Amino acid sequence: MEKFLIKGSPYKGIKGTIKCNGAKNAVLPLMASSILFDNTVTLKNVPIGAKDIETMIVLLRSLGSKVTIFKTKKILKIQNKKKHKLLVKYKYISTMRAGVLAMGALLGKYNKCLTALSGGCSLGPRPIGYHLAGFQKLNCNYSLKKGYINIFSKSGIKGNNYCFPKVSVTGTSNLILASVLANGTTKLKNISIEPEVIDLIKFLRNGGAKINFIGRRTLKIDGVKKLNGHSHYVIGDRIEAFSYLCAAAITKGKIKIEKINPKHLEQELKILKNIGCSIKFGKSFIELKRKNKIKPVEIKTAPFPGFATDCMPMLMAVLTKSNGKSKINESIFSNRYMAAPELVRMGAKITIKKQKAIIIGTDKLNGADCICSDLRSTFAIILGAMAADGKSCISRVYHGLRGYSDLYNNLKKIGVNITKKLNG
Repeated sequence: MEKFLIKGSPYKGIKGTIKCNGAKNAVLPLMASSILFDNTVTLKNVPIGAKDIETMIVLLRSLGSKVTIFKTKKILKIQNKKKHKLLVKYKYISTMRAGVLAMGALLGKYNKCLTALSGGCSLGPRPIGYHLAGFQKLNCNYSLKKGYINIFSKSGIKGNNYCFPKVSVTGTSNLILASVLANGTTKLKNISIEPEVIDLIKFLRNGGAKINFIGRRTLKIDGVKKLNGHSHYVIGDRIEAFSYLCAAAITKGKIKIEKINPKHLEQELKILKNIGCSIKFGKSFIELKRKNKIKPVEIKTAPFPGFATDCMPMLMAVLTKSNGKSKINESIFSNRYMAAPELVRMGAKITIKKQKAIIIGTDKLNGADCICSDLRSTFAIILGAMAADGKSCISRVYHGLRGYSDLYNNLKKIGVNITKKLNG
């Protein structure tokens, strides 16, 4: 396993241009949805190097899909020439939350499957009770044994109404996948409207699905007989874009992010502006420059269009260099502050109580040995190392490689003094 060695440059801001990759959190549902199609699906702008994408490719192949990779073109072609296997093994989804989406797709296509409970980042409880309650509304039964969910519908998926008790991104995608080929009409209320979910809906619609909004967070899905394969260009990764914007913010640098829709980051850009960053943007780019001291801020994470929980760890890292007291209220996950202890090792002043954090800004961070625990905390720790005096050794960076394609080279490109080293 690799370590990153970073020599901080607190008095030299990073600068450069990053072409944003396709959104990992959009591609994974799109890949899972390919199970529903009888012919070829082509996905463009895919972050091929991200480990979660590679894991989903292996998962789909284990089920019987033919997946062809065009790495340099960032294209995936997925073909279903025969019936899929209905067993989703634990080894394929133990590190990836999105693996649970195979359940909705297999249910939608074959009315049954046997699926391991999925893994992913250790962000606290992430139950799939909302998914299962929704599947029951669609005429399914299930049982849990030895970590596997056996779920089936003897007489086929039937449209019905379901209201999510709490907004769930993965739950929304799973219920959509199970409903598009159902008999009758399904209405889903209190759904997620994250850009990645909207991208999935667009993809399914273009394949023949009948999905319509009948309210801000309400979908009406009329079941169809089949979906037709087609090509789809994946939206830019808003979390990746925000991560690199924070690299400029914390180092008093300047950066341009291309191939990203600023509308997907409206709340996040507002916060970056409030803390003292100068921001310009167009239809598909964002430029950020920071000259002055970082101002403190108070935020609360929320489902889109609120401030994204995935962006919070990176902002927390930036705020360690502010000129006052900042407050963060994390309302989505109970264990989202995994980067905090590592930033404290660098000299940051962060206190956590339940779901809230108080950050007292400091003028100086110091390099330290750190360890990563989840995807977004990895980038937050990297940000701290970039702004610190001295060298930092960051272990378990494989967590970050799950979601950031070509992370090492992109960091070098914008001027980070970084080298790789194998453990041992």
